[in-house]
Amino acid sequence: MERKDFKRYSESLKWVAAAVIGTALMSACAAGRYADSAATGNRQELAQTPPDSLRIAVGLAVTRRGDTVPLSADFCLELRGDSVVARLPYFGRAYAASLGEGSPLCFSAPVAGFTSGRAADGSTEMEFTARTREDLFRFRLRLYGDGRATVDVFPQRRDRIGFEGEVE
Repeated sequence: MERKDFKRYSESLKWVAAAVIGTALMSACAAGRYADSAATGNRQELAQTPPDSLRIAVGLAVTRRGDTVPLSADFCLELRGDSVVARLPYFGRAYAASLGEGSPLCFSAPVAGFTSGRAADGSTEMEFTARTREDLFRFRLRLYGDGRATVDVFPQRRDRIGFEGEVE
């Protein structure tokens, strides 16, 4: 093979490789977009207003690192109309200094951005945010038909934490 032919062959091989990589990337992006729409499609929207009254007694905390901490019966999360009352412990890392004493998850605050829907497994999923003096908290509640409930809390300035309990 002459030097000119080899150079032409390697140039065309580069273009073929670039086309294959570009096609693979485009199909991966399209698949990710399809998966996102399929995931949201599995959730059937129900209500956009919080329930009048809901109380979840939590008995187990799950930290971001995966540690589980059994809790006493004193801890709960309550939705009362358009406000949330949280009496929950916090185990995790804070990214900013705390302004108050005690747990950052002991507060009463108005609910914002409430959404509710039915998940593919038949559970009811609720999401909302609450802002306190210390942080902005995003809550995701999942209520199961047998009375079990999970509460995931995503603080803006701290590690996330999850809780497992029962609806009262």
